[in-house]
Amino acid sequence: MSGARTAFVAIAAAAISLAGCRKATSDPTPHVDAEGRFTCCNLRYESDEVSDANYWVGETIPAGTPVKIENVKPHSVTVVAGTTKLTLKHEYGTKEESFEQYLNKILVPYDPRRRIGEFPDEVQSAIAKAKVERGMTREQVLLSLGYPPAHRTPSLKDLEWTYWYNRWITYRVLFDQRGKVTGVVGRPAPTAEVEIRNADPVQVPEKKKPKKPPAGQKQK
Repeated sequence: MSGARTAFVAIAAAAISLAGCRKATSDPTPHVDAEGRFTCCNLRYESDEVSDANYWVGETIPAGTPVKIENVKPHSVTVVAGTTKLTLKHEYGTKEESFEQYLNKILVPYDPRRRIGEFPDEVQSAIAKAKVERGMTREQVLLSLGYPPAHRTPSLKDLEWTYWYNRWITYRVLFDQRGKVTGVVGRPAPTAEVEIRNADPVQVPEKKKPKKPPAGQKQK
């Protein structure tokens, strides 16, 4: 398992675990390292703000975009992502997670593009378009759509995640017991309803090392 895959799986697993046991917090301004951060996933924004409601409409900051943190306040942080300056706001999920937990899952210390590169072409295409399709895994949905708002989906272990398409319309992503998408309920929603039959990471065979000849015998 590559370092990038290990890092993403570990942090995603931690986020899923925390999502099941979070409680209300009133934390002060969190400490966040100012350098070496990347966007965890595709971030959608309108004007110059990103809300933890995670509306799908708007422009996209791609997953893996390097981020420079400029100013951290108790419930917002100003960042420069690529060439775009944005303010991330923690508004709706304050009872389910602390602001620091929110930031640490959105701004990560590794580049998720390495992990995305391990997926089949169909999955990479869906993620590049910020879409969700049947057959995708929870991990792939997070990379493509970002995290569902915690106040509507308090646990990532649930078989149903609720997202906001815009400020008025929601849609739901449904999973089976294996953690793969079985459908998307609600319209409009960012899907072409195309099933990805095999969304599992592409297994690259390890190169076999040449055998060393016995001592005293020359290699041909």
